[in-house]
Amino acid sequence: MMGNKGGKKTLVQRSKMTGKRRMNIKEAARILVLDPIHGADVIADELKELGKDVAVLNPYREQSSFNRLDYDLVIAPVHLSPKFEIVKHALADNIPFISHQEAVKEIAVSKGIFTDINVIEVTGTVGKTSVCELICQLLKRKTVLSHTSSSTRFNSADGVIRFPRHSGTPASVLGVMRKVKERNLEPEIAVFEISLGLTGIGDVGVITSLEGDYRIAGGTEDAAAVKLASITNFDAKSIIVHPSDVNAGGNTYGDEDANLWLAGDKVRFNRLKTINGDYIDGELVFNAFDSFFETEHYRNCLGAAFCAVLSLGVPPEELNTNISTVEGRMKLESLKGRFLIDNSNSGTKLKFLDVITEQARQLSGKMILILGVESQYVCEGVDIEELKEVVDNSASEFVEVIIVGDEFKGKIGGKNVFFLDGLDAALEKAINDSKEGFVIISNVKTWR
Repeated sequence: MMGNKGGKKTLVQRSKMTGKRRMNIKEAARILVLDPIHGADVIADELKELGKDVAVLNPYREQSSFNRLDYDLVIAPVHLSPKFEIVKHALADNIPFISHQEAVKEIAVSKGIFTDINVIEVTGTVGKTSVCELICQLLKRKTVLSHTSSSTRFNSADGVIRFPRHSGTPASVLGVMRKVKERNLEPEIAVFEISLGLTGIGDVGVITSLEGDYRIAGGTEDAAAVKLASITNFDAKSIIVHPSDVNAGGNTYGDEDANLWLAGDKVRFNRLKTINGDYIDGELVFNAFDSFFETEHYRNCLGAAFCAVLSLGVPPEELNTNISTVEGRMKLESLKGRFLIDNSNSGTKLKFLDVITEQARQLSGKMILILGVESQYVCEGVDIEELKEVVDNSASEFVEVIIVGDEFKGKIGGKNVFFLDGLDAALEKAINDSKEGFVIISNVKTWR
């Protein structure tokens, strides 16, 4: 279950096969941390405070060859390709590897960062941010630190404190907690969105999905296998939450055979285990129920969120069930007399359009569609052939289709298809070209 498909081995697994016993941070004196783009500097700063001799290297810019490396340990992100020269040399020299996820956990434990704080970690292919935001809504009556790819904030009875945005890399956990400590904040619960696998710092670890798998590490790894393998970072007392079709133990959500499932405007749970060692059964009713909660995306996200907070041992009666859809995640809003279905975010997929369009039809017969990508804000773009197919098949349903992104100009056609550079300009055109009562669907890949 935890291994890689096709017999592939991660960098960490390959280093364990070199014959040396597993090295950890505590035992290592000299440590090399790879990939400052994805948090190596943050990890290195923490290691220096622990008295380690640390070097940071950017493997994407290395040009020269390496002599024998004088390090006890290499810390590398799980997505790093084994084809980089520094990786080849470290493996040839039998230097053990651990992942950024493993390093974050060991540092957090060594420094007691999460003493008296319950932690929920969330990873997966899609739905991570939505699940984190829904968890925070359910925990509205608690003091909660929330970190996602969209925002980092501290919620308490005194209001909301917002922090500068951090990425979803594992090292961001350490950066966020340093700022929390500097401001003497004391969260009861911390919720972290983590890319490409869980660190193991959590009392509860959530896998939102493994669908839409893709290759990482220079095409040598399946991302889903890496996320599943990260479950081994957790202690036995922790609880893993995942869809019912993923065979990973712990608590499941999904259909009626799972520990938790949605039935209309109710959430039902059966034999759901908590970190306190209890098994709970029961039912919760939404105080507010948006029609979008009936879509597959929100049913999955709500299932994961409810399952996570109940697994954490929060009593069902203490949850806030007056919840709403998440900004930028199929959220229905009003914009100058028009309906706006906002699904523009860094993780949006063209496959969501069928569900969104069906919801839009129920609101109005007049629709405008905004698609594309603001490439300056995201690493992964939109496949032009997939976008062209969507436009060819769907353009006739809309008054107009507005495509965001210069790279698509001249490659996609249609009498009602228009091109603009950015999402803001596209929204402005949609408003100018519509009347009150129209529906505007915003489904642009961008960082929100």
